[in-house]
Amino acid sequence: MQAASIGTPFEPGPDFSGLQRGDLVFWKGHVAIMTDAKDMIHANGHTMLVSREGLKEAIDRIGYLYGGPTGFRRP
Repeated sequence: MQAASIGTPFEPGPDFSGLQRGDLVFWKGHVAIMTDAKDMIHANGHTMLVSREGLKEAIDRIGYLYGGPTGFRRP
């Protein structure tokens, strides 16, 4: 629901170089907040904590089970 109502949708590009601090990254049932152009903060079941993680590493890990991000929004 929030993925359709918060901010403005955008495409960060194939290498995600268009991301910046504060951007939201959505997966099915999950959201992360970018802390800079490469890292994000999110609560996750992998560590059972709120943690900072590289976006590309998270996409590889989360994508294995749930697929890639479903959307990107800029508040």
